[in-house]
Amino acid sequence: MSFDHCRVEISAGLSFEDTKIKNLARSHPFTQQLDLIFPSNTVFQNALETSLKAPQYVKLQLSLSKIVADNASFIQKYATQSGISFLSAGSGPKFSTQEEDVWCIDHRGVLTLSVCKDTYDALGLAGKRVAFGKGKAKQGDGRHVISIPLYTKEAESTKVRAQREAAFKRWEERRTREVGSPLWNVLAFSESLSAEDLETTLRNLATDRDKIYFETIQVQCQNNVSTDIHIPIVQLTLRPQGKDASAKEEVEDWYETIEELFEWVGMAGFGATRLKANDRVDPFVAVYDPPSPSRVGNVTHMRWSGFIGPSFVQSLIGTITHQLSQSPPTDCLDFISLTSHACIWSPVSYISPKVQQGAMNVIPPLRDPTREVEDSWCLIMTSGHVGEKEGENSCAWVLAESVGKHDARFG
Repeated sequence: MSFDHCRVEISAGLSFEDTKIKNLARSHPFTQQLDLIFPSNTVFQNALETSLKAPQYVKLQLSLSKIVADNASFIQKYATQSGISFLSAGSGPKFSTQEEDVWCIDHRGVLTLSVCKDTYDALGLAGKRVAFGKGKAKQGDGRHVISIPLYTKEAESTKVRAQREAAFKRWEERRTREVGSPLWNVLAFSESLSAEDLETTLRNLATDRDKIYFETIQVQCQNNVSTDIHIPIVQLTLRPQGKDASAKEEVEDWYETIEELFEWVGMAGFGATRLKANDRVDPFVAVYDPPSPSRVGNVTHMRWSGFIGPSFVQSLIGTITHQLSQSPPTDCLDFISLTSHACIWSPVSYISPKVQQGAMNVIPPLRDPTREVEDSWCLIMTSGHVGEKEGENSCAWVLAESVGKHDARFG
């Protein structure tokens, strides 16, 4: 395994209070899968099950033109106070992530559209062209991203608002002709409302609320235990500094060690038999050596799949860091890995921690959600060694963030 350093960014730190860890969940507004892997530990697993509230989300149908027409009150009633975020999921009777036109409303209170050339030309709204590569490829296929801060209604002229509302009404008329309905299939979650309040709020927002599709889904955790596998003994360090030949060699060794750890995490997530202590595969067919040093034991894999918001991810990270920092040595885990996979069909998958609430002072990276794109991160955390003070554990973490070539986040 070898990282593509143009598409993967590695960072490391010695404190769980680092801003990178504190802002990690908030920077990724829409998550579709979380994988937690750790050496089996009943104390930690019980702490998770008792402290974490299962996330939930709603599938429903909405009129986008209604949201745009009522944008200022929408932000006040729904997005800001209730922490509700939305992501489109196709049209018609089935929810789909394979659509040419997609949109979302994230926790900034900004509506972002990613639309094909025909839709962009028909809307007549200003947007930014999405293109990657060089030469002719840089011209793109006509896809554009349109960002509409819904909170600015009072600062806009009546003419601008009327033009935008008319554009969305024309879009709904076109969608009615093409797919049979102006409504969008939408996924929604709230960072603060209960299941009952969320349902009430969304039903009040929906058009013809008695006839539309509406379903509340609770994300269930799936547990799996792999027995008798090679488990690495993790000792994390910061990346070596320096520019001389010796330092460069140390950096290469550091990256090799980190890559081996992340490879192990990936294989454990797939339940690869190569990790089994009694694996006897033909070396001419498959060759794999676990990170060294290692031990043989059991590994627990917990997975959450659905439409998951930043608050649950941050709660999960908080529970992990608390256990690693505060648990006595007899109960403490050697390490924990947490892997997150974004909703890759979203026009926005990363929001800078520097962004202001309800503002666009830092624009999200351009991306093409219709391509086969990757957007994931993996965080490995360890309790480290006992510190100078009795009972105090020094902690360390390493984070790998990966995006596909149709995402401009890393250039």
